[in-house]
Formats: sequence, C-alpha cells, structure tokens
Amino acid sequence: MERNKVAVNITEKKEYKVIALTGSLEYGILKDVKAELQNLPLHTGLGYVIDLQKVINIDSTGFGMIVNFAKKVSVQGKKIVIIVVDDFIRNLFAISQCDKVFPIVTSEDEARNMIKSEWTGELSINEY
Repeated sequence: MERNKVAVNITEKKEYKVIALTGSLEYGILKDVKAELQNLPLHTGLGYVIDLQKVINIDSTGFGMIVNFAKKVSVQGKKIVIIVVDDFIRNLFAISQCDKVFPIVTSEDEARNMIKSEWTGELSINEY
C-alpha cells in the first residue's frame, strides 16, 4: 500500500462491527474515510472495534477522526475498542492520552472480550 493511501474495510460481527483501516491516517488523505465513518449506520450490538493493525502512521488528523467517531458512537451508548500492534503508534496513543479514553488491545480476541466487559477509562470521551 502506498504511504499516501488509506483503505477502510467494515465487517459485521454478531455483537460488534470491525472497522479495519490500512495505510497512513494523515492530513490530506482522510476525507473519504471520514465521510464513510460519518455515514456509517450505528446499528450494531455492543460497539465497534477499530483495527489499526495495518496502519503505518497516524497524525493528529487521524486521532481526531477516531475521537469524532467515538463521540458519535458514545451518544448511542456503544463502545469502542482499538487494536494497535505497532509500538510507535501505541506510544502515540499514550502520549495523546487516547489510551485513557479507549481500551487499546493487540488482537481482535482481546477486543471482543473488552467489548463484552465493563471498561471505564480514566477520561470520558467528553473530557478528552
């Protein structure tokens, strides 16, 4: 995948939807992905898993897109869990304090368990 491209694949599971992103979540290339997330019907069981396993970079625009989607989801009483396997990106989530708002896991199995459990972050999405 070229660095200046991003792809999204949405998969329906029994209790949640997986939003798998691939590429770079950076300023200037997220317009279509933002639109797709904004227009996504919020009809799912417990929530959403945002899969960033194939993301090679993320900037503040990418974080903003995730946070805005999370706000939309939280109004519906749904949960979000984020899969991050890259250490650099995981550190960015820690620096930005996103890990205090969303559970950050390393696999879909962990995400599924987290979706089903009660997880309370140190910060609410509205405090973030």
